[in-house]
Amino acid sequence: MRVLFDGKVPVHYGQIYVTSSDPPNMEWAFAGQANGLCGGGQPGALFLMTGTHSGRVRLTVEVHDAEPPAAAGEWEEVVEVSFVPSAAVVDLVPWGEGALARLPLTSEGQAISELPVYRARYCATGMDEGHDPFGGLDPDELDESDHTYMDRRPDRYLLCLWPEGTAGDAVPRADAVLRQTSDGAAYWHTWARALALPPAR
Repeated sequence: MRVLFDGKVPVHYGQIYVTSSDPPNMEWAFAGQANGLCGGGQPGALFLMTGTHSGRVRLTVEVHDAEPPAAAGEWEEVVEVSFVPSAAVVDLVPWGEGALARLPLTSEGQAISELPVYRARYCATGMDEGHDPFGGLDPDELDESDHTYMDRRPDRYLLCLWPEGTAGDAVPRADAVLRQTSDGAAYWHTWARALALPPAR
């Protein structure tokens, strides 16, 4: 297992992207899915939703050689989706900004003629608390000039990636909601299931 990123990510509109090109279209990313937290409908990109609307959330990104053990009990939300990368190195991109980090899917020096389909497991905890603009803090106790609460968001996220098979061998599988706890996650799952499929391109 390799940790590709472990730190704070600026979030606006509750969105983070993993992509090797332009950020994905929100509705196209989630159309046809059961889950509304991790959209993989556009090849080459993942669309990640957070409870925090604006602030900096903790995110860890891991790549595994094979499917990791089931998510630990601390994670309140767990979803999976197939990820079809268009490059061996993808970018972690906040909303409205350039790449925050480069994420190499393959080991250094590993020769890859064709990338496999990956499985992405997106885990979250504290989404409802993160939806609170003050993250559970009492705004009456905050100094008007103190905006550090934007960096002390209560929601956390984990993205695990692993190849589903050898290159050219696997095909994308349906996404899945493996664990659901928060009202926020329930809202986004319901939203995604109501989306119309995008037009064929």
